[in-house]
Amino acid sequence: MKLLAVLLLLSSAAPARKPQKARAAKSSGAQIDPSRFFATRTGLVRIYEGRSRPETSDEPAAGASCEVLSSKPREASAAGEMKESCTMILGRKARGATELTYQLRKDGIWNTQVQAQGMAAPQAVDRLVLPSPLKVGATWKEAREGGGLDRTVRSAGGACKAAGRSFADCLVLGVVQKQGKGVVRRYREIYAAGVGLVEDAQWELVDVKGL
Repeated sequence: MKLLAVLLLLSSAAPARKPQKARAAKSSGAQIDPSRFFATRTGLVRIYEGRSRPETSDEPAAGASCEVLSSKPREASAAGEMKESCTMILGRKARGATELTYQLRKDGIWNTQVQAQGMAAPQAVDRLVLPSPLKVGATWKEAREGGGLDRTVRSAGGACKAAGRSFADCLVLGVVQKQGKGVVRRYREIYAAGVGLVEDAQWELVDVKGL
């Protein structure tokens, strides 16, 4: 179940925009369609590596691979939908795939179903990944057992680097993880247009294919 929760944090992108338009959105506080930073390109593959290293050399390094299986854009009268398959990798060995289903609604992008390998039927969930519209300064909460996550949009349209590449159009979120009333840690979540999530507290993008 812990691995399943980790996989739920993996998300991604949409077609990249010109840098000058991205800078304009950043400076004006314009509202942003979150699908710009979500993985909506069928066949897109993202490879992640765990940011925390094994305590001993005998422990396998953790990683994950996510591939977009299908994608349908949102229409005026119907939500869009995206499905991806994410596989945990330990010591270069795949440990079973989890299929994630997302809906691209008017009010944001929601993770609606999770089906791990071996499950007879998908598990229904209702997790907001990115609200719509996005704008710098926007905040939202994600409830978790005993606490939760507070997210704030810090910037949109600036540059970022990941997997040995430079991306001109990125979304940066500030995240505060809480347990009860106390703060456990603060970190960033970074998304790149056309790619999706490139960094969070647990993962960093090390390769991307299908751009």
